[in-house]
Amino acid sequence: MGLKDFLFNNDYSFLLQIAIILLSTKLLGLLTKRISLPQVVGALAAGIVLGPMVLNVVQRNDLIVSLAELGVIVLMFSAGLETDIQELKKAGLASFVIAL
Repeated sequence: MGLKDFLFNNDYSFLLQIAIILLSTKLLGLLTKRISLPQVVGALAAGIVLGPMVLNVVQRNDLIVSLAELGVIVLMFSAGLETDIQELKKAGLASFVIAL
């Protein structure tokens, strides 16, 4: 049994996967913020790197999918909290036309 089997094929491997997701998302988020990009770009990069396309560290399962959906809800909520209504009113018509 190799190290990868020991770490990822046991009853508590989901805890390690969640820890890896949180740590890498935070680190890449801080890195992208430092180079003047939104932290969301770092979170997306972490997902790409850890997912099946690159390193295949995080396995897709029901728990990870549920946590990802919860993360999207929290992300949209925090974006709503940061929305400036006055700025939205200024760009409202142009934004609406572009969105259509």
